[in-house]
Amino acid sequence: MLDLDDFDLKILRVLQENARVTTLDLAERVGLSPTPCARRVKRLEDDGLIDRYVTLLNAKRLGIGLMVFVNVRLSSQAPKSFETFEAAIGEMPEVVGCYLLAGNYDYLIQVRVANVDAFRDFIRERLIAIDGIMETQSSIVLEQTKYTTALSIPAAAT
Repeated sequence: MLDLDDFDLKILRVLQENARVTTLDLAERVGLSPTPCARRVKRLEDDGLIDRYVTLLNAKRLGIGLMVFVNVRLSSQAPKSFETFEAAIGEMPEVVGCYLLAGNYDYLIQVRVANVDAFRDFIRERLIAIDGIMETQSSIVLEQTKYTTALSIPAAAT
């Protein structure tokens, strides 16, 4: 971890909460004047601590309210199998998360679709069409009880 002071950590916390905060409001909330605050934000961006700014959309309001987690086991542990799978998943907009795992399955993918019918079609026509998939296991989310994109930022060392 880079050497971050209390001001840097406060800036990161505020930006995670609202990336559209103005520099003036951000500076006021973290206890700096606007110019040094803007310089710190720029440094945090340049250092790669701020990866990007995004807008979080409401999936239910957009009609893609069904979330499903799918465990995937590949038939081979050869590097080409992993490359083939990852390339195919990268082309599927329904997949909003993909994680390489240690354990019983090779990947966990997070899928967002409109409904169960759309999920069935996704599985039949898209997912299992990927060469090298041996097994899948799906878990439909009934209720999301916690969701955040904010990371737990540690306090500065004193």
